[in-house]
This record gives sequence, C-alpha cells and structure tokens, in this order.
Amino acid sequence: MKKLLDEIGSRCLVADGGIATSLYDKGFYINRSFEELCLTHPKEVKDVHLGFKNAGAEILHTNTFSATEPKLIEYGIHEQLEDILKAAVELAREVSDGKTLVVGSIGPLGIVLEPLGPVSIEEAEELFLKNIRIFEKEKVDAINFIGFHDLNELGAGIKAARQAFSGPIWAHIGVQENMRTSYGHTLKEFVDLCEEEGVQVLGVAGEVGPSGALTALEQLKVLTSKPISLLPNAGLPRFVNDQYIYLCNPDYLGKYAKRFALGGASVIGGHSGVSATHIQAVSNALKVVKAPAHEGENQKEKSTNFLVEAVDKPQEPKPIEARSQLGKCLKEGTRVFTVEVLPPRGVDFSGFIKKCQQLENAGVRFVNIPDGARAVARMGSLELGSYILSHFHQLEPIPHVTTRDRNLIGLQSSLLGAFANGVRNVLLVTGDPPKLGNCPGATAVYDVDAIGLTHIVNRMNQGLDIGGSSFGKPAEFLIGVALNPTAQNRKLEIQRFRYKVEAGADFAITQPIYDLNMYQKFMDELGDVSVPIVMGIWPLVSFRNAEFLKNEVPGVFVPDWILEEMEKVRDNPQDSIKKGEEIACQVITEAKNFVAGFQISAPFNKVEVALDVIKKTES
Repeated sequence: MKKLLDEIGSRCLVADGGIATSLYDKGFYINRSFEELCLTHPKEVKDVHLGFKNAGAEILHTNTFSATEPKLIEYGIHEQLEDILKAAVELAREVSDGKTLVVGSIGPLGIVLEPLGPVSIEEAEELFLKNIRIFEKEKVDAINFIGFHDLNELGAGIKAARQAFSGPIWAHIGVQENMRTSYGHTLKEFVDLCEEEGVQVLGVAGEVGPSGALTALEQLKVLTSKPISLLPNAGLPRFVNDQYIYLCNPDYLGKYAKRFALGGASVIGGHSGVSATHIQAVSNALKVVKAPAHEGENQKEKSTNFLVEAVDKPQEPKPIEARSQLGKCLKEGTRVFTVEVLPPRGVDFSGFIKKCQQLENAGVRFVNIPDGARAVARMGSLELGSYILSHFHQLEPIPHVTTRDRNLIGLQSSLLGAFANGVRNVLLVTGDPPKLGNCPGATAVYDVDAIGLTHIVNRMNQGLDIGGSSFGKPAEFLIGVALNPTAQNRKLEIQRFRYKVEAGADFAITQPIYDLNMYQKFMDELGDVSVPIVMGIWPLVSFRNAEFLKNEVPGVFVPDWILEEMEKVRDNPQDSIKKGEEIACQVITEAKNFVAGFQISAPFNKVEVALDVIKKTES
C-alpha cells in the first residue's frame, strides 16, 4: 500500500463513492444506523465495497462516516463503537485483499462545539481519539476527515489524529456554492489549518455536485501545493416518489472527472448519491486522460484576485448608541429601568397592551418580553415587540429570543422579519427545556445555544448571514445576553459569559439578585467587564412566592434571611407586598452605583408592583 500512497500527487487515484447511498439502495432506510450494518449485515457492506473495487476504486473508505459516539447514542448503540469500527476495517480489508488503500472514514461528531455550542474543543478531541486509537490499532492506511463544516471541530479531529495515529491524515470540508462552509469558513482558512497541522491530502466532500467541486479545485490550486481530493455529491438531491434521489448520471460525473484530472486533482471519488456505476465512469474517464504532474509551489504564484469576490467581508457594525434608545442610554451612562411583562397564553393580548400602556404612562421607556419562559407556549416575543413599536410612542421593547424552538434557518428568518418591523433590542437566551413546561410532547431544537446565537446576530450586524454570505445592509441589533451571578458553577458561568462577550454581546441582564455580597463576589471573580450590566430584580409578593423562587426556579438564589422576613408577614397580603417592595428597593439602592440599570420583573404580571419599586427608588 505504500506504493499507492507514494503515487498520490504524481497521478490521479480513484476513490469510492457513497457507502450510505449504496446501502440505502439495498433496502436499508435512514431510520437506522448504516454503520451498525457492519455487525448485523456484513455481507451487504462487503458487497458495497466490492462493487466500488470492481468499478475501479483504488481507495476504499470504511463504513464509519457516522460512527461517532454522539451519533451512535441516538440509536442506543454507542457501547458498540469499538466493535463497529473493528468490523468496518475488517470488511474493507477483506475486499481490498492488499490491492487498494483502506482509509478510516471519520465524519462530524454530530454535536455543536464552542463557541456556538456547549462542547469544548478538548471534549471533542477525546471523542475523536476513541475512533482514531482503534484505527491505529487496526492499521488503516490513512485517516480521512470527511464533510466537515466547522473548522474548530475539524481542527480538534486533526490534533487528535496527530497524537494517536502514525499514518497519513487527509481532510475534506463541505462547501456551498459560495465556496464557504455552512459555518462561514473559507477555503483559505481550511488550507491554512491543513498547512499548519501537516495534513497530507486535502479537498472537498459532499454539499456540492461536480460543477461546485471544479470551482473548489480551481481555488484550492491557488492556495496550496498539497495533493487535492474531490469527493462531490452526484448533484443535488430531488424528492421523487417519496424518496430523495440524485439525478446526476454517471456520464456527467465521468466528464467532470476528466476536468478534475486536467485541473490537477490527485484523488477523485464521490460522496452522497455516487454509486459504483458513477465510479466506473470516473475510472474509465481517467484511463484516457493524461493528468498534469503535481505542480507544487509554482501554482501558488498564480493570481488570487478571485478571493476578493469569493469571500464576503464583514461590515463594521453601528455603534450601540445609534442602534436604539436603550443603546444610547447604556452608552451615555443613563440609568436604565425596564419592566418584564409576560406575554399572554391565548389570542387575547389586550391585557398585555394595557400593562404596557401603564408602563408608558408612568414614564418607563423599556419593556422586556420573555420568549416561552418556563417552556410554556405564549404569544411570540418578537411579534409583540413589533406591535409595541407600531402602537406606542415612547416604549421600546426588549424581546427575548430562545434557541429552543427554532432551527438556525428559522432563527435568522424571525430576526430578519423583526428587524424589518423595527425591533432593535434583543435578549438572547438558550431557553428552558420543554420538560419544564406544560407541553411534555414538545421537542427542543437547540441547534445552537445562547453563545452561538450571539455569534449569529453579531454576524448579521456585520451584514452576513449564518453561512457568512453578505445580505447587503447590515442589521442593527443591540445584543443582550443573560448572566447568572448566583450560579452554582460560577467557573462555568464566568467562562460562558466571557464567550458571549467575545461573540458580540453589547449588554447583559442578570437573574434576580437578592444577595449583593454573592453578586460582588461573582463580579470580582469575573474581573473587568466590557459591557454594561443590568441587574435583575424580582419583588416578592408573599412568603409562598419566596419559597417557590428559592426552591423551584432554576438560577435564582433567595437567602434565608429574606425567607424569614417574608414569613413574618405571611398572613397579611398587603404587608407581604410592601415587604417585598422594601427588599427590592434596598437592593436597588445599594447596587445603583455599580450597575447600568435594573430590570424589574412584574410579579404575577402585577406591573403596579414594579412601578411602585421604580417610583420609590427614584424619589
């Protein structure tokens, strides 16, 4: 096999195609793990390998693209990871019979990494190591990272491979028609990573068909002297007769294989939709093409003018004081008071509007609108924010946006629509899990968490969509994030808050604070804060209310002394409300010199209580 490895770069090698597609064609459907078939249906997996080998493939990938622990957990078979990987290598090697390369295939983990998600780079490396150590033990000829969109994740995989694998490392990303990954990473960034980490072969896999792969090749040849591999899809999938099929015929891919070879590709194969018949067409095409010798460094001297057109540059966001009245207040140091009012659970929102009118009449300038708080379905925060802007003169909304209920496409669409309706302030939160609410059958999306959403909205403020493509005029959102100074795991909360600030947060609103000593201790550990902090205040209205907050609301800490104070007046509702207001006013008075303002929650939607607190502290 060393001979074949040595030939990469001096001639064009043929790789196999889409293993999952071929297994699907054999009657195995997508509601199961194709990788598990290495254990349950080894003959069918071998037949797929054999079909590609007989078609002319000189490189066989193991049937392990989705055999990562997080993905196998979805099927309840993660404990079989090692057995699946070993069986996959053995099946490919039996078919190879020493005449083809056997390459360990590793796809994306199936989880979102920092800074967009909750999984750290170190944790990702450990997950990759589980696969890589087995591939090293089974002595595959190379490892191929295939179809990655997040370069942070790919970098973690490559670093893990450098630790535990002694053979060649290959890497492929999936790019869209704009030559960026869905995370917005460019080909140049990909090449820089591969150059830095010593990847031997690099290229693109999936996402685009032959035409897009040719565009990627043309740009990669300018950026690198390393051997380039192309594993395109068989065009774009079409939904026909209740199933997705790929309409790119083998002859079409064969024609493009000639172009790939003449353009300097070193490895040509396929990904989704590419069958053994397609690979046969690729193999036949390469027999009549004399590919140019690998050009090495000289190719890098070509013009890179295309990079100006292919890479969308971010625009400079507007200063916060130009985005909204809230931004102007925060910039100028004007103390902010905002009141949180829950949206209605039904279609009648007259009560909500009445409460907002009370706030405006009292001179309150900002209203917070939760988004499905406690995982209870309520009227949409962005929609109510839009309504307020069109019906009130002085009141500015701060709608919350959770990542729980919408995928990435839906989040961006909703934010664009809200911006068109005048919404500028947003508070970005991950959101309570559905199991806490009254819809037990509801599912959570969580494509990203609050950190990831902050990245996305900040990118929108630079005129770029999720994929990094320009959409023209930038958005002008004032980005707020949540902060919990009373979190049990202060180290994690500090780390996540710093990530939010790095991601583009403009201000933060804390969970309700009752213990200023605990708050100050947290802020001392946090250190310098580059964004204004608005302190959350929740006036208590009864002893039972205090007990509930202390014991049943995540992220809220109520000291025992407050419970004792509220218990003294538990039998008198009016005195209980006064005592709660008194405690809230005391916190505000002591904290007003070191925070930018206060968010007053209207307990049980009693805005008059919140207004009383504001009136007493401003007098």
